Amino acid sequence: MAYRLKPNRSLSSEVRRVGAKQLARAIAELRAVGTARRDDAVHEARRHVKKVRALLRLVQPALGDVYYAANRRLRAASRLLAPIADGASVVDTFARLDARTHRLSRHTAVRVRAALVERQARVDRKATLDRILGRTAALLRAEEHRVAVCELNSHGFHAIGSGLEDSVRRLRRAAKRAAAVPTAGRYHAWRRRAKDLWLQLRLLERCCGSAITADVRRLEALDDCLGEHHNVVLLEEALTREALVSRRETAMCLHLLRRYQATLRHRATALAQPLADEKPKQLVRRVKRLWHTQRRAHFAARRRWRRAA
Repeated sequence: MAYRLKPNRSLSSEVRRVGAKQLARAIAELRAVGTARRDDAVHEARRHVKKVRALLRLVQPALGDVYYAANRRLRAASRLLAPIADGASVVDTFARLDARTHRLSRHTAVRVRAALVERQARVDRKATLDRILGRTAALLRAEEHRVAVCELNSHGFHAIGSGLEDSVRRLRRAAKRAAAVPTAGRYHAWRRRAKDLWLQLRLLERCCGSAITADVRRLEALDDCLGEHHNVVLLEEALTREALVSRRETAMCLHLLRRYQATLRHRATALAQPLADEKPKQLVRRVKRLWHTQRRAHFAARRRWRRAA
């Protein structure tokens, strides 16, 4: 429950606490260099960075111009880690595809997986030579200090209302664009917007008395689905551009990947439908109502506790 805003604290202090904690966790994960779990650690570090970026987007109007420089620096750190994290995700996606379809011969499956693992090893070696983890950790340490002293220029729900509404609008717009022209780039943009809103509602879950848990779970499922879609695209690109295995084996894999991609797109559309039924202002009003109800309940409970004491 660490990635949650506490309802009994000021929003400014909570933004500093959550942001600094997530960056500290990202830095700690990057210390796993040289261990067997390095790729998992890099993936987790990148997730913590994404959580900070979603937090800052939520309070963007209250941060003012500070947001743009912070977001730019965090995006640069995340991009440094992307090749390592994406390479590991591609290997995992192929394993899931193989287990799901059972359409590839054992010989082909072993050859493709071995080629992907070797490809990932090359990425890891290059990252080591380029000192990617050390450079990223240095960027995050500097950002940790900045986040720890940031201040909001407004307070309460007013500081997050417009940021939340903007995230909902961006998600709906990205979903419509992906449905109109279903390219890999548009689906990836949709995924980024889904992740933002999912993480932001996670932050607000305790402040709303867990009444938005169903929304959080639906967005998490959508993020997982669209994330797997992105991994399929990366796997397709690796197979076609790098000639990892024979043409025949590549063609067999691409056929299965495209069928899997169609399944993921259908599932994403189904998951997104309930989100499309509620307009952005309606969702924000619902969250605002829950926010104030929870705060009133908290202060009432505190008054009762003081009287009893």
